Amino acid sequence: MHMGRGKYPSPHLIINSRLARRKILQAIIIANSPLPDASRFQAALEQADVIICADGGANHAVHAGIRPQYVVGDFDSVTEETKQVLADSQFIYRPSQYAPDVEKTLEFALEKGVQRATLLGITGGRLDHQICNLNIMEKFSRKMELSCIDDFGAGKFIHSRYAFNAFVGQQVSLFAFRRAEGITTHGLKYPLQNASMEWAVNDGLSNEATAKRVEIVVEKGSLFVYCLWPGQG
Repeated sequence: MHMGRGKYPSPHLIINSRLARRKILQAIIIANSPLPDASRFQAALEQADVIICADGGANHAVHAGIRPQYVVGDFDSVTEETKQVLADSQFIYRPSQYAPDVEKTLEFALEKGVQRATLLGITGGRLDHQICNLNIMEKFSRKMELSCIDDFGAGKFIHSRYAFNAFVGQQVSLFAFRRAEGITTHGLKYPLQNASMEWAVNDGLSNEATAKRVEIVVEKGSLFVYCLWPGQG
């Protein structure tokens, strides 16, 4: 869906036809950093009702053959060539210099009723941008279900119970970007029982799945769970 340089249906038609089949509005959000290999996010792309780029993320989308319905930001990073290619996209001007483009884009997604989003291009490039993007992701993770994908794995913030399929030996890392309490895990090599984690105090880097089903419970706060793809690590 939305691949190639041809015309595509109106974003409103896309959204309305999909909503008739399911209740949750899903989005792909593309930030201004190199995208992972397309095979990593193809499934999420096919399930997306709408694609939204954060400013210069539009350049990376065009390079990957992806045509977003919306581009959000002050457009200081979007090239003229990209603007020409995306002549059918809607450019939503958000000029504030007090909010990064990823934050503006997530705000716009909420306004459009998006309930679940996959973020691409938030972990490549400059280190300060990566930290900022993950902080923004944590901030919005209570307002919508968010995940991110890169070439090494996939991550998401959780706030309660989270169970997922894994493979034995898969590396699973846990981080608290603020403070998380009451952390209990099942199916990991180094189990946690009612533990706490706090930014710059402790972490759960490179734990390992010992079962095909892993469960993580957080009683208070939020926890970032990052799972590596097969062959990584």
